[in-house]
Amino acid sequence: MTTKAELYLLALSELENSTGDIISTAIVTYDGLIMASTRSDTMHREIFAAYGAAAFKRAGETMEELTGENIDVLIYESENHIVVTVRAGKHAILIVLTGKNVQMGLVLMNTRNTAMKIKEI
Repeated sequence: MTTKAELYLLALSELENSTGDIISTAIVTYDGLIMASTRSDTMHREIFAAYGAAAFKRAGETMEELTGENIDVLIYESENHIVVTVRAGKHAILIVLTGKNVQMGLVLMNTRNTAMKIKEI
C-alpha cells in the first residue's frame, strides 16, 4: 500500500521531471511545516518551507484586505530565481523554486496541475 508521503513525493517528482530548471519543491502546511520536499539539505528545506509559507500568508492577508478574496498563486523573482507558490487544498501549499531561464507558462501550468493532484490526495 502506498502512503500519502510517497504519493506526495511522486507528485513532486513528476512535476520536476515535466518542467525544466526546477531547483526544489515542497508541499507544506500554511504554518510552514514540511509535508514532503525534494530538497535533501534539512536546514535549507526547513527555511525554504517556513519562508515560503510566510510569504504566501502575508500576500494572502494583503489580497484579503484589498479585494476580500483569497490568494491562489504567488509568484516572486530575483535576479537568478523564481518562486511559485500555489494553494493545494485547505491545509497545504505547493512551493517551487526555479532558475531564471524557465518557461514560466509551463511552470505555472504544471504547478497548478500538481496542486490539484495534491488536493485530491
